[in-house]
Amino acid sequence: MPLSQGHVMDASGAVDWLAASPLTTALFTDFDGTLSPIVSRPEDARSLPGVPALLKRLAAQMLVVAVASGRPAGWLLEHLALASEPGGEALTAAAGERVEAYGLHGLEHWIGSGIQVDDGARAWQPLIAEARSEAIAAGLVGVEVEDKRFSVTLHWRNAPDPIAAGALAMPLAERLGASTGLIARPGKSSVELVPPIGVDKGSVVRRRVETSGARRVVFLGDDVSDVLAFLAIDDLVAGAGGGGAPIAGLKIAVTGEDAVPELTELADLVLDGPESAVALLTELARHLEAGGSKHP
Repeated sequence: MPLSQGHVMDASGAVDWLAASPLTTALFTDFDGTLSPIVSRPEDARSLPGVPALLKRLAAQMLVVAVASGRPAGWLLEHLALASEPGGEALTAAAGERVEAYGLHGLEHWIGSGIQVDDGARAWQPLIAEARSEAIAAGLVGVEVEDKRFSVTLHWRNAPDPIAAGALAMPLAERLGASTGLIARPGKSSVELVPPIGVDKGSVVRRRVETSGARRVVFLGDDVSDVLAFLAIDDLVAGAGGGGAPIAGLKIAVTGEDAVPELTELADLVLDGPESAVALLTELARHLEAGGSKHP
């Protein structure tokens, strides 16, 4: 049955819920702050030990297992060992263990054969380059500019005074958004300028549930962008899937020192940090491999 909004479940109950019908369940998870501890420099991020193998174990048992992140898809493939080549052409796992990757909040995706880019994203590259150049030229103290090809992110986690740096970076992002038409999407100590083409983690969840025929969906996340995925799950639960069959959903917030109130308020379960998230997924894998239910 669909879950109601609020902290209505503990970790053990979540494992039981997920294991009840894995072959009708789509599991999505963020990367930073969910599978990996938050670090000062984005390039230093690594998943917790055993995560790549854990995701493949789950993918062998469930309808869909996917990582949806603000990271580029190629970065996810490399750091989660999803494919043996940068372009994502060769799998290291059998087809039944395929873990999907949705990078740049869904602007890029990989489902086993090459990284695909959303059709509308490429047309915005000149304006993204313009925004990146202007952000660099602004030279804000403590603000780093990260080029993601189809988006650009301003970070200030390492600033001597993060609050002051954020107070400068947010208005700059809003001005750049106004001049280019890009959307300024806030995150933890960051803001990302993205094309206004309706692609985000919420749209990723909706599309994949539709294309996979999933009747149950779960998302684990920790950041502001994950709120959109939670809202998408609420919409799916409130409506109906193909053929009028109901969809059940589970929203798991992973908290830390920079907890996002909007996310925890929407969550059905709140976990304390990436270690707890990985522990829950590990217990789920064990349960499924031990013969947990695979029936709708």
